[in-house]
Amino acid sequence: MSSPAVLIATARVRVGKNAEFVVWKGRHDTVIGKFPGYVSSDMIPGANGSNEWKIVINFRSADDLAAWQQSRERAQIIDEGTPLFEGGNFREVAQVGEAGVQPTGDVTEVIFSRIKSGMEDAYREWTTRIEAAQARYPGYRGMFLQPPEEKGGMWTTIFRFKSATQLEAWMNSPERKSLLQESKAFIEHEQLTRLATAFPGWVPVDPITGKGPPNWKTAMLVLLGLFPVVMLELRFLNPRLSALGLHASLATFIGNSLSVAATSFITMPLFVRWFRWWLFPDDASTFRVTSKGVAILIVLFALEVAALWQLLPW
Repeated sequence: MSSPAVLIATARVRVGKNAEFVVWKGRHDTVIGKFPGYVSSDMIPGANGSNEWKIVINFRSADDLAAWQQSRERAQIIDEGTPLFEGGNFREVAQVGEAGVQPTGDVTEVIFSRIKSGMEDAYREWTTRIEAAQARYPGYRGMFLQPPEEKGGMWTTIFRFKSATQLEAWMNSPERKSLLQESKAFIEHEQLTRLATAFPGWVPVDPITGKGPPNWKTAMLVLLGLFPVVMLELRFLNPRLSALGLHASLATFIGNSLSVAATSFITMPLFVRWFRWWLFPDDASTFRVTSKGVAILIVLFALEVAALWQLLPW
């Protein structure tokens, strides 16, 4: 199996042409996104106000990369962008066997989208427009778009801002909300995850507001799922680990690893699905829904304690 390949392109964007460059990058992604062997594309603005932008394109193999470089489609799209580059210079460096260049940023938003069948081209065109829109907001650090591995899979979008405040300004902007309304015509399902959260990966964020639930709500769900797991480990796992003569440090590590795995892959996915109505209530019914959810969880806590009361000796 051939090694993956990366094409790193660098261009100095003419003064005042950043917005047009972002629009061109969107068209570029639409063209290359249909090309065999394409995996993903990312755009990284220059640091500290530099006008040197970098585009990182991942391919499945060196042959796929070479086919793109020699294609008529690439020549046409590069010709379109040439007037935006200082000296018309668009430099490219190919690397084989690389995992790709990972962009850095202070705050990263990850979006997983399932697109309605036959609406992929409409989605690509829409991503071009939303990328151009968010690039106009202060602190924007680039966007990454990756198609699914198989038909009907989830598209992955990653975009970055220098600070949480700047990201929030974009997430709450009327312009973004208007674009999200448009996307309902072709996005079947969408899930947002912000990496800079107290519980990364365990809970999604609201697709409309871009915000996660309060940490205390997430903590209650974690406790609901973690308590029975720990109790079962204390009753059944720990005695067996002790019988094996394992050091307490190693035995505790094994127990904690199983607890984290059970919480991450079993209890939290279920609880987030079941309590989504409580995690993200409508503004008009926030107090009533929140109170109802807290009451239900208190009852569930009591039932867990009662059910496991006799599990361990006093």
